[in-house]
Amino acid sequence: MTARLVGFDLALPQDWVVLPHVVPDVDRWARETAQSLVRRSGGAPAAADEAAGPGREALGRDALIDPAEALADGIAGVARTVAEAGVTGMEAAFLVRRPDLGRLDAMLTLVAQQGLSAEAFGADLERVVADGGENQLVATEVRGDVPAGAVRGLHLMIGHAVPDLGEGVAHLEERVSLGVFPPDSADMVEVTAIANGVGAFDDLPQAVLDLLTGLTIETEVAA
Repeated sequence: MTARLVGFDLALPQDWVVLPHVVPDVDRWARETAQSLVRRSGGAPAAADEAAGPGREALGRDALIDPAEALADGIAGVARTVAEAGVTGMEAAFLVRRPDLGRLDAMLTLVAQQGLSAEAFGADLERVVADGGENQLVATEVRGDVPAGAVRGLHLMIGHAVPDLGEGVAHLEERVSLGVFPPDSADMVEVTAIANGVGAFDDLPQAVLDLLTGLTIETEVAA
């Protein structure tokens, strides 16, 4: 008999923040969340006159004087990205190791997929790699096992052109796209993690596999 997936839950470490399912006012929620994170870390927003000082624009996103403002921008971006995906039942979270630096380290999404085998999921990823063309710089297979089931997927490095920075300059995106396949089930949980820059993790695939040890998947036998 085949078990169907009816729910899942991922226990995350303290530095991860779970995105609410409904965020009526994204900017307000992002601002309040960022301020709370910065306060808890012992940081504080800069004074208004300091924030408006000369040359602030030239410092770049990671050097903004007010970490809460920069962090709020990143949080709002994650919330909008998830909302625009329009995927029912998607769970999302973001990682902030150092709120006082004003940036997110990664975002994570999970969604249940019915009737998607490891072979079909692998074929889908192969098509993504093929369609990525020359922008797909690295595509390495990821395999593992966690208490919830077998893990299969890819570790990807994707180059995105940044025209404002000149010809040939690209932003390098690091992500993993994984499927967790519970035993004796035709369903799976799709997991995507995107790092904020290549240096955010020593080993992103292993970091995500470590997170997935906290994943529980609930199944029931189909009638």
